[in-house]
Amino acid sequence: MNIIKRELRSNLKSFIIWSVSISLLVFVYTTEFGIFADSPDILDAMAQFEDIFRYLNIYVIDMTTPEGFTSMVSLYFYLGLGIYSALLGSSIISKEERDKTAEYLFTLPIKRNQVIVSKMFTAIFYSLMLNLIAMSLVILLMLPYDPSRLFFTFMRLLIPGVFFFQLIFLSIGMLLSSMLKQYKKSGSITIGLLIGSYLLSTIIGLIPELDFLKYIIPYEYFEAAVLLENGAFNIVYLIITISLIILSLSGTFIFYKKRDLYL
Repeated sequence: MNIIKRELRSNLKSFIIWSVSISLLVFVYTTEFGIFADSPDILDAMAQFEDIFRYLNIYVIDMTTPEGFTSMVSLYFYLGLGIYSALLGSSIISKEERDKTAEYLFTLPIKRNQVIVSKMFTAIFYSLMLNLIAMSLVILLMLPYDPSRLFFTFMRLLIPGVFFFQLIFLSIGMLLSSMLKQYKKSGSITIGLLIGSYLLSTIIGLIPELDFLKYIIPYEYFEAAVLLENGAFNIVYLIITISLIILSLSGTFIFYKKRDLYL
């Protein structure tokens, strides 16, 4: 328990900074929605850019509704919260080496398994809290626009969808950080995989022959517009996601126990 408290304290500052930043982003986008709400002219204008949106792998939907607009701007949530979790997963494993506190930590009467479990708990906890802060703020700021039941149904899917996306890159970041000797590279590699996931998703939208690649691209697993349209998760993507998270976290345990600390 003392290790968990220590990890929570040491990562609190970055969590607060990210929370404020994401909250400001949500405030800006919900304020912007006031321009689109109940404006049929917007739909006609959007239709003229349908081809451009298709090239960017963005679904053209009704932006005059809270659920439609939230779906359109959901990329900010996936990338923003995903980047936070990826960086947290990468740094929380190796920060003892970065901060030169490894000697102190590992002279305590604790096993490495206890250390890694505490770090995993902290990373998952802060990722979940950032998710809930952002999504709760979305719901709260959309209430004045009298959202329909569809909006709340969509949010019940989007919240866990974004969280699963966060966990994918959090677990990958932890795995890479426990594997690589040069721990500083783990964060940049994980972010590269996250951004690459979106770019590959865009390419797939342009080249139908590459559609089979969607099973290895996390951004495809919880596409907001698809969740809005189908009203449910794709069970195949859900199984792949859970398997990937379990494998990555299990690998973290294996490699972290064997890891040589570079002081």
